[in-house]
Amino acid sequence: MGNLGKPAFRELLPGLIAALLERDAAFVLDEAAAEGLGLPDANVMPVARIPDVANLILSFGGDGTLLRTARVIGERQIPILGVNIGAGLGYLTELSVHDLHHSLDKILGGRYKVEERMMLSASLDRDATVCSHALNEFVVGHAQVSHTLHLELLIDRYPVATYRCDGIIISTPTGSTAYSLSVGGPIVEPKQKAMIITPISPHTLTLRPVVISDDRVVEIRPKDTATLAADGQMVQTLDAGDVVRVRRSTFTTGIVNITGHDFYHVLRTKLHWGKGTIVESRSKN
Repeated sequence: MGNLGKPAFRELLPGLIAALLERDAAFVLDEAAAEGLGLPDANVMPVARIPDVANLILSFGGDGTLLRTARVIGERQIPILGVNIGAGLGYLTELSVHDLHHSLDKILGGRYKVEERMMLSASLDRDATVCSHALNEFVVGHAQVSHTLHLELLIDRYPVATYRCDGIIISTPTGSTAYSLSVGGPIVEPKQKAMIITPISPHTLTLRPVVISDDRVVEIRPKDTATLAADGQMVQTLDAGDVVRVRRSTFTTGIVNITGHDFYHVLRTKLHWGKGTIVESRSKN
């Protein structure tokens, strides 16, 4: 599965397909991506059906593509291996295109680890049909960009704070390096069991990000018209008086680790930690 908006995805497909056929590997491709490649029907199917037959999904793109892949998979929980073909950082993607061909035999041989990543679910009190899941975060934000939001936050039904801000982010540890990080939230190890509540541009310096246990239920009650988004995708328009409840999801997303790199290797390479000049100070006799 991949981002058809990236020319690099379509350019790499013929070589990848040839390598898979050479190894007699069973594979299927999203039918939209397969257009014009002349593949047999057995190798092509609608994207929504792919998780029904797959043991592993290769997601070609960046973090956004992997997040969309996770939403398609849903509760079927098929492991995802992210291949970064974009210019972005790609915190969730494991391999570059160059590394993919060197790793293909390991992938087909199942020589990798799967890290189970916590997800969040969000529901709306007034409409039981609204239930969404997110790997990175939920955001209650602006319906009108020029307006400051007035939001009430409760945890396990206990009032915590009333915000005047541009929005609130409820993120997983995986999502701590995404939108939450860009507005001043903490970096949390992805294996931790926690939720991060990060206000966006609060109108008082005393309202800071908060890390809470993953067994809590977070309520957000907008006093104005707002929006609910999951991993950057619009879910629902919210009315004043609505109650959004965010909790840990009952299922997870499996992220494939085939390189053996730990989380701190990712931080060092993606955020360029430790790349500054170190000046050693020595006393002179």
